[in-house]
Amino acid sequence: MKSYDEVYVGDGYYWGTDPNSLCRSVVEAMSPRGTTGMKVIDLGCGEGKDVLHFAKHGMVPTAVDIALPGLNKAEQWAAREGVSIHTVQADLGRYRLSEMFDVVYSSGSLTYIPPHLREEAFENYRQWTNPGGLNAFNAFVEKPFIETPPDWGEDEHFNRSGDLLRFYWDWEILSFSEVIFDCDSSGVPHQHAMDVMIARKPMV
Repeated sequence: MKSYDEVYVGDGYYWGTDPNSLCRSVVEAMSPRGTTGMKVIDLGCGEGKDVLHFAKHGMVPTAVDIALPGLNKAEQWAAREGVSIHTVQADLGRYRLSEMFDVVYSSGSLTYIPPHLREEAFENYRQWTNPGGLNAFNAFVEKPFIETPPDWGEDEHFNRSGDLLRFYWDWEILSFSEVIFDCDSSGVPHQHAMDVMIARKPMV
């Protein structure tokens, strides 16, 4: 399999240009408070399709990814759209927040956090979320009846069903579901199982 550095330097957008449904749901959930000026961080942003959606709704996005070509592509895309984003090149396994955000978001990238570091990572995300803010995640989960995807990397680690709920037991769970879907991102049709959660931090 090609690395994301190699994939992202190609023409077009590997993951497409439409924002993820979770990204749309986050904007909708925050809309009653007004999204303009809200700070959001996208952990594992790829080429920026979700972070651009946040920016277009007046949010102030920070885009984090280990692949510099993806971040460059996101910056170029933002410039064409006339919106601002801040990019950070970092390994999610070691990257930790150090400023407050209204939304901590990640779609499909939590697998790059090794299991022995997850407790610490999620505690960090919780700590640096403003009261009333959201943590929203798509997390790949292991199922014995689904084969490991052909493009699964040695540095990726499955979650288990319900892990996200364990980390956020004391927050308001706005939505949670587990879905199985078809994918052909590697050029080989395969399936994924994914837990999808939006949780809101209590005001007190």
